Amino acid sequence: MTAEELFTKNLKLSTEFDLYLLEHPELAEQIPENALIVLLPKEDPELCEKNLELAKARREPGQTVVHVWVDKVAPPRSRLVNPRVEVTA
Repeated sequence: MTAEELFTKNLKLSTEFDLYLLEHPELAEQIPENALIVLLPKEDPELCEKNLELAKARREPGQTVVHVWVDKVAPPRSRLVNPRVEVTA
């Protein structure tokens, strides 16, 4: 996996996690302040391994680590409602 692929996968996964937390604030309450959150998608073992390696390398001394296991990410879909495009000169 290239660095660009790793970045892109984690960007998408972290965006989805942020959206999930907005809809499920009770989950956010379980995460300690200043914790290192490690997103681990079960459907992508290579990404799991890389994220665990990154977490190990970037963890601050004494920092709490939170592993967030994700069974899968649903196919992408837009959340926009009735968008309109208006082109102006």
